[in-house]
Order: sequence, then structure tokens, then C-alpha cells
Amino acid sequence: MSEFIFNKVFLMIFLMCVLNCLNHIFNMIRRLREEVPSKYVLNTTEKFLLGISISYIITTVFTGIIL
Repeated sequence: MSEFIFNKVFLMIFLMCVLNCLNHIFNMIRRLREEVPSKYVLNTTEKFLLGISISYIITTVFTGIIL
């Protein structure tokens, strides 16, 4: 029973990480396609969360979610 709950929590964290990365990619492309392209600026919190998201996705791809 607890493994089922852990798997659901890990899946939800994984999906949130993917959505976070997609959001940043979409915003970066949108900024590059403007008439006058502007710099894509991230504050410290956004950089930290993006780094954690990317590292979690890479770790999950290589090792999977194992309980």
C-alpha cells in the first residue's frame, strides 16, 4: 500500500518537473521570436528550481523510480 502511494507521489513530482522545464522552454522561445528579442532572465529561485527539475528528470530517465 505504501509503495503505491510513493509511486504516485514520485510520478506527480516527475510530471511537475517536466511541466516546469516545458514552461521555461516555451518562455525562452517566445522571447526569441519577438520583434525585438529580449534577454531571457531568471532569478535565483527560478534557476534553482530549473536545475533541480532537470537533474530529477535525468536521474529518473537513467535509474527509474525504484522502491
